[in-house]
Amino acid sequence: MGEQKRYGTVIGIGNQKGGVGKSTNTVHIAAALGENGHRVLVIDLDPSAGATKHLGIPPDGFAGTLELLTTQETPQTLAIADGMPKNVHLIPARTELAELDRLLSKFVDKTSILDRTLELARPEYDYVLLDTPPNPQAPTTVGAYSAAEWFLLSVFPHPLSVGGLNEAFKDIIDVRSRKNPNLEVLGVVLTSVDRRTNLWRDVSGVISQAVPGREFRTMISQAIEVAKAAGQGKTIFQTRHTSRHEVANQYRELADEIVWRTTHREAFIAGELPPSGFNGRAKNVEPSHAELLATPTAVNG
Repeated sequence: MGEQKRYGTVIGIGNQKGGVGKSTNTVHIAAALGENGHRVLVIDLDPSAGATKHLGIPPDGFAGTLELLTTQETPQTLAIADGMPKNVHLIPARTELAELDRLLSKFVDKTSILDRTLELARPEYDYVLLDTPPNPQAPTTVGAYSAAEWFLLSVFPHPLSVGGLNEAFKDIIDVRSRKNPNLEVLGVVLTSVDRRTNLWRDVSGVISQAVPGREFRTMISQAIEVAKAAGQGKTIFQTRHTSRHEVANQYRELADEIVWRTTHREAFIAGELPPSGFNGRAKNVEPSHAELLATPTAVNG
């Protein structure tokens, strides 16, 4: 029997307020999924190029999303693999992406601008992550809402962050009724959590009330190591001394939750929870050398 044909899952990631860790979440979720054997494409749709910079690519150094949406270039010709986390490719953003509205023909349907791209990308990847700008009017945000089957919302434990969340919920309800009935909230991930304060508990309670069952078990702690890695153009998974950091493990657990939700869509929507100890490893993926060393070996007596 041949290899099962891929049909990649498309996940938009964002919030209607900037500065809430969405790009950090995008690249680290991608890295965690890639480490587990999933092929992942990150498409940076934000002119501020947060994901692009975080992965060490100069925002004006390569052709990327702008060319993808305004020419006949394809994900295969534009995706960057060198220097990326394991199994992760990136289509970078450039600052000129802010001019996309002007560059597109007035006859182009903004809700469909990602359709060709995703049709070409899905057979090549298990997951396509769309890092969206915080501007709900931006054509790439509109395109992401219209094309994705899931949207993951990123929030800091801060009241202003929750305000952006409410706006995002309204937009998702609107796009479900008008354009994309298959769009579902994948979840709301709390990022940069300082457990020494109770503010995260208040925000977590708001999330539970607003979208019951869509909070994640895993929260991402505040850690200076993430910022240090970003300054080197890397994820925490790519740094020698911090790949086993608490935050790296949290992203691994978050990725497991995401895999379960996306591969058990109906069960998740119905409110079922993943079994204890679920591992989001891709099928037919060989364990790493480090995992083999850590696995107890049976001894025949």
